[in-house]
Amino acid sequence: MLACAFAFVALASCDGGGGTQPDAGPPPKICRTPAAVSPIHFTEVTDDWGVGAGATFDPLAVSVIAADFDGDGFPDLVITTGWSQAGNYVGTATDPHDGMRVRHLLMNRASPSDPTQRVFVDATDASGILASPSGAGERGFGLANAGDLDDDGDVDLVTCPQDYKSDPAADGSSMGDDVTDGCAALLNDGTGHFTLASPSDLGAHVFWVPSAALFDYDRDGYLDFWPATVAHWPYPVTPPVPNTAPVLFRGNGDGTFTNVAKQVGLPYVDGKDFNGTSFRHVFGVTACDIDGDGDDDMVFADYGRQENQVWRNDNGVFTNVAHALGVDYDDDQDYSDDQTYLCYCQNNPGTCPANTPAPIPGFCCAFCKDDTCTAQCGPYGRGWFPGTSDQAWSLGGNNFSIACGDVDDDGDMDLMTATIVHGDVGQSSDPSELLLNPGDGTKMVRPGNAKTGLLRDTSKLGIGWNHGDNQVVFADLDLDGRKDVVITDTAAYDVNGVVEQSHVYVFHQKSDGTFEDVTSASGILGTNLLPHLESPTFVDLDGDGDLDLVAGDANTARLHVYRNDSAQEQNWTRIRLVGAGPGAANTSGIGAIVRVTAGGRTQTQEVSGGFGHGNVQADLSLTFGLGSACSIDSITVRWPDSASSTSTFTSVQPNYPITIRQGATSVDYP
Repeated sequence: MLACAFAFVALASCDGGGGTQPDAGPPPKICRTPAAVSPIHFTEVTDDWGVGAGATFDPLAVSVIAADFDGDGFPDLVITTGWSQAGNYVGTATDPHDGMRVRHLLMNRASPSDPTQRVFVDATDASGILASPSGAGERGFGLANAGDLDDDGDVDLVTCPQDYKSDPAADGSSMGDDVTDGCAALLNDGTGHFTLASPSDLGAHVFWVPSAALFDYDRDGYLDFWPATVAHWPYPVTPPVPNTAPVLFRGNGDGTFTNVAKQVGLPYVDGKDFNGTSFRHVFGVTACDIDGDGDDDMVFADYGRQENQVWRNDNGVFTNVAHALGVDYDDDQDYSDDQTYLCYCQNNPGTCPANTPAPIPGFCCAFCKDDTCTAQCGPYGRGWFPGTSDQAWSLGGNNFSIACGDVDDDGDMDLMTATIVHGDVGQSSDPSELLLNPGDGTKMVRPGNAKTGLLRDTSKLGIGWNHGDNQVVFADLDLDGRKDVVITDTAAYDVNGVVEQSHVYVFHQKSDGTFEDVTSASGILGTNLLPHLESPTFVDLDGDGDLDLVAGDANTARLHVYRNDSAQEQNWTRIRLVGAGPGAANTSGIGAIVRVTAGGRTQTQEVSGGFGHGNVQADLSLTFGLGSACSIDSITVRWPDSASSTSTFTSVQPNYPITIRQGATSVDYP
């Protein structure tokens, strides 16, 4: 946790002043010579950071995003529980969470008692993030995205309700959310104090936003905002979830937004499932340049076994090309081992092939809510409906998130899905899987989990196993120059505090490009394979160059902080971009593509404005592991402006955080 653990401690600011200065030439060279790559390992240090059960401040947290809100060079946090009702959590009198605040702004500060240590300080009340248009305060939101909305050089926020508007149960057995506050933009003064932007289309309607992304779709230098929308919700809630059409909010550069969904080609009239024109349950959105043409496309992770979507951006007009790219669903449409289908066949003799096997004994009663096992499964028990359930557009995955990044270092952007899979659904259930981009606009390649090493053994778990995959993140955890994979879960399948296959997973990428499961050795899992980490945010909390981890907990709603102990001997570079603003690239650099060549390899990353269910967003800096490479051959930035302009830098010293400003001829060191 040393605030300045670098060898160049005399050159770097240790007092919170981590801003860059005009370049005065490269600093002294630092070269690390690792004997071997250290195994991925984290140590939980939550209490050391002044938060958690062993500290005086123990905030609730499920979703976590990170950004440097005061410009001191250290990432701060916005944490929420997803509860979007205004005010604090309302539970029963015996609920330990009753009355607790459900959203906070935590600033990363030097410890008052030891300036060499870092701690999180609750700055919520003074920050203004809870301001409401009425002036009453304690505005409700559960989702946050960070980026510079007004191009003044600091990091602003967009917040939205993360759950649907529903009334409490009539018998008082469960609490509903009286969600009254829509999305809002909050403008930062540069110190971490926020003011509500003027009213605009952004907050005109209140709707459920499971995920959202900031990006610059038209490359005008202003950030735009694309929230996920939900329609045709199959489960009974009161009032019913409205069928919200896709929306895209164009940023006006002052924190206000205009809905341009119709102008950019998004559907605004609901259609039909069978031809892919219906509004869907979009649970995760990801902005990513899939086709490499310089502008960000949009990838939708769709829940309810509906088809995923890929909205290709062609100069500001969007077309869904998911089927052509093979992203909508996988090629396995065989539902012959789906227990619900077998239940239907058993209960409707003569409707299925004669050799169809019987379902597992008791399945119909246990899963289909039919005590007599003589009728077709009901609509809320995984019901099977011929002509619908057996069609390709109903045989996709329960997708929550899709990550985007260059996993195989070939220069284009690959994808990985995070999908809830129930063992009884069988092989057609679209498990979480890596999709490799061939780079020529043709169908993405699915090597399969067995070939990539991402397969999880369920052979001894029976038919009732679940993978509750919720979010997937690419990050180089050991700084060896290869992206590793972290998958979180929903905690929905935790039984009596013990889980078998529903927990966080850590996969290390080996030198041959395949992955190995290192979850048990990672230090992240505790007793009974808990906690259920959510919104894994990999950032350098303590300034030592590697990626630490901050996450919420889907089960206990507690914050967890982990120190990375994996990469102490590896070389690295951390890059922050500053765009030139209106008419050029947005000042946050969101959507920029950065390529680092070192040690004979080129790595590619894109600056993200948030993605995935509940949102995953690290700070706006990119960390590249260099392994044993003690020199950087080149760094190339393709800026997200209308010309896709590029900047290339050579002779950059590793093991320093650097800032690259659009138009500059050299990089800035601390």
